[in-house]
Amino acid sequence: MSQINRRQVLAGAAGLAATGLVMGSAGRASAQDLRKFIVTEPGHSADSLPFYVGIRKGYFKEVGLDVQIVTSEGGGKAMAAVQSGNADAYIGGPEHIAFASVKGGKPIKALIALSNRANSFMSARTGVVIDPAKTFAENIKGKKIAVGTRGSTDNSILLYLMKRDGLDPRADVVMLEIASDAGRVAAMKNGEADMAMVYEPFIAQGVKEGIWQEPFASMPKELGLFAWTTVNLPEATIKADPELAKAIVAATKKSLNLVFEDEAEMRAIAAEEFPTLPKDDLDAILTRARANDMWQQDGSMPEEAWQKTQSIIMISGVLAQEVPYATIFDPEFL
Repeated sequence: MSQINRRQVLAGAAGLAATGLVMGSAGRASAQDLRKFIVTEPGHSADSLPFYVGIRKGYFKEVGLDVQIVTSEGGGKAMAAVQSGNADAYIGGPEHIAFASVKGGKPIKALIALSNRANSFMSARTGVVIDPAKTFAENIKGKKIAVGTRGSTDNSILLYLMKRDGLDPRADVVMLEIASDAGRVAAMKNGEADMAMVYEPFIAQGVKEGIWQEPFASMPKELGLFAWTTVNLPEATIKADPELAKAIVAATKKSLNLVFEDEAEMRAIAAEEFPTLPKDDLDAILTRARANDMWQQDGSMPEEAWQKTQSIIMISGVLAQEVPYATIFDPEFL
């Protein structure tokens, strides 16, 4: 979530050399007929896999676009490139649209959602007893929990859930705020933390090494709809060239359909997209993503998803005022 460190899934886990340009495969249109279209992203992540599928399958070239992805560090930089005119669009969290709106930046709209689930899970250290018959609140009460620093997504989600369940974050749990993934893993390994907010491939790696157990709580299931990853264009571009917006949505919807309808090809494309990631780690990421409904097949971003995200980032203090759903998402081209 902007300053909020939310795009960690593959970049942090495997140190992928994903900066620079990612080129799609040949499509129907000839190279000279294609319109170059630069898309920034805050991290090369499985959250955005459906978009990469569209590039590799040539779906964007079929609608006349030569999509080039530039991977930056952090959602703020991805958005800034669009604001400055150095990029045509960005894929990432729609909360950046809200931040820009509050600060008086150029209006940007999300056109289609790739993911409407928060990619985070709660695991207990090996030896810590979890009672599946108890609620989330009952299982975490009195525990030391390793999370990101204030303002990070998992920190904000934990604060939101404790408020929802009537827990006092100062009295009922100990929040061990640790900036790095490695630091949170170490805290669990050394017994300093009882639980941690984790995600794949760290979940599978930690279970294999005996550091923690399989997650006892899934944030996709605890939170439900949560606006996580969208394809976002400047409002001025959408108004000036609605056919462009229509083409981007159409190609992305085709990509989402492949992800859902052909799992074998989806996994094959993911292996090409993330060649340095060990197969077991990639399999764990994709399996958990499918099991927790991470991707949004119809491309919609329901208002409930935005309201949930907004509530959580307001708890973190990153967003000080509400921004209407209509300011964030434009469903016209779906």
